[in-house]
Amino acid sequence: MRLLNLLPIPLVATVASAYFEITSPSENAQWRNGGVNVISWEKGTLDGIDSFDIEMTRLSEDGLTYIASTVPAEKASPSSLNVYLENIPAADDYFLLFLNATHGIMYTTSPRFTILNSSATSTSGSTPTPDRAVATVTISGTPNPTQGFVTTFAAASSALPNLEWRALVGIGAVLVAGLGGAVCVLV
Repeated sequence: MRLLNLLPIPLVATVASAYFEITSPSENAQWRNGGVNVISWEKGTLDGIDSFDIEMTRLSEDGLTYIASTVPAEKASPSSLNVYLENIPAADDYFLLFLNATHGIMYTTSPRFTILNSSATSTSGSTPTPDRAVATVTISGTPNPTQGFVTTFAAASSALPNLEWRALVGIGAVLVAGLGGAVCVLV
């Protein structure tokens, strides 16, 4: 008998929904200044994450580069983003952070990757192919935590109906509880 058949339903849903992984850049990937590089990810479906923010940081330097805010995380939306690099300091200790910057919730981090100067020769031998179906964000210069996100996507359209539905359920529950309390007092 499989283990999943023995687990209670809520636990199975929790295990299945806790999946969020950055698939590109992969470990030891080399991005190039003056070129388009691809960020891609895979994520679970029942995690309640409608959108997330993308930041880039270095291990040996202070500072963040804010790449994109409210990136759609729905299954129907593309799960990649093109990033054009312009004058980013070359180094081998970069990481991407997927998080909710407003609430300080970290979802996942990428493996360590390298950014090369535009004239450097890649030792990985492969050049990332941009995804023509998704947006391209241009980032440039050194990390600047006082600068905002380079791109902000529109709020996920499916998040609003879910919020309205949840609000109606909450209001209904309060009304039922109030009426139940009133009946108990009158009886």
